[in-house]
Amino acid sequence: METLHVMIPNADSVNEFVEVTGDFNFDMDLCDGNRCVDAKSILGILYLGVGKVHELSVPEERLKFVEDKLSAFVVTE
Repeated sequence: METLHVMIPNADSVNEFVEVTGDFNFDMDLCDGNRCVDAKSILGILYLGVGKVHELSVPEERLKFVEDKLSAFVVTE
């Protein structure tokens, strides 16, 4: 698995994020420290909180695809 840093800026953006990730046919986790949730779960994402940077675990072979699809949320450091 590879890690992308993403930020979902507000509660309104959660739905957009989940619509995109929900179309992926592979699993991804969104993590904040030691708390991880399904990246396709609206409630899970709201549990982690919005407006801060999270780590998105992505299968290595899908990294470029996910970066392109979620470019509005990817944070470059």
